[in-house]
Amino acid sequence: MSKLLLDMDLLRTLVIGITTGSFARAADRIGRSQSAVSLQMKKLEEQLDVEIFEKQGRALALTPAGKTLHDYALRMLELNAETVAAVRGSAIMGSVRFGMSVDFENTWLPATLARFARSHPHVAIEIRMDRNSVLAAQIERNEIDIALIFSNDRRADIKRVAELDMTWIGKPDTNWPSEEPLPLLLLESPCIFRQAAIKALDDAGIKWRIAVTSLSLGGLWAAAEAGLGLTVRSAVSIPHGLANIGPARALPALPRIGLCISQADKPTTPAISRLHEVITEVLAENLSLK
Repeated sequence: MSKLLLDMDLLRTLVIGITTGSFARAADRIGRSQSAVSLQMKKLEEQLDVEIFEKQGRALALTPAGKTLHDYALRMLELNAETVAAVRGSAIMGSVRFGMSVDFENTWLPATLARFARSHPHVAIEIRMDRNSVLAAQIERNEIDIALIFSNDRRADIKRVAELDMTWIGKPDTNWPSEEPLPLLLLESPCIFRQAAIKALDDAGIKWRIAVTSLSLGGLWAAAEAGLGLTVRSAVSIPHGLANIGPARALPALPRIGLCISQADKPTTPAISRLHEVITEVLAENLSLK
């Protein structure tokens, strides 16, 4: 009896289906019809001779066997990606200086960069975490090669890969007297999130005051966790213990913010091109971008 070899495409569809919450959204992500995706999952069940899904309203729900398969599928897909990257990356040499907005320091991105370093042993990667305005200036001065930043600038050297919602973030159980100005926790200027928060409140006629000004995002999070006020960032990096409190407090709508890859005005090397490709791929996977 031959050993069963699972199809990586089927496992990828399974993971995307669970991540997006439906076969319809999974079909849209991978560019196939919903019926084709359903047939893929049926084939996977037949190969393993188990039921992977169970009905739970309209949402996709996994059986115990399905949960086990999903856990292994995540590991297999990650290992597959790392294997491909390692084989391809072994031939790439050089160096790359990557700038990353501090909003991503506690997300999946640092682990991705660590995998990039392991799978590209002949590439020296230097990572800088800083504020968006600082990174943008470093790109202008060619002090870094490529950066992932938040920006609403429309320039040729800035590639917008997504638009994310700005979010009012604070401690859910903290109450501020309604008759007093709303306490804000903000980074020093220039800061696109600071500008958006102040403009939204001014346009809505809501009084506010700056309770904390910080040089670092970590300082804002610490102040928010202490209940000193609320801040505005994207929802991509809300720390544990904090939440989007905008709807519950009937706070005004905020604009969207562009998530961008900015590259220095200099010849592109294979190392820079490969990191650009990896960052684009991981953003698509983790932010459900098509």
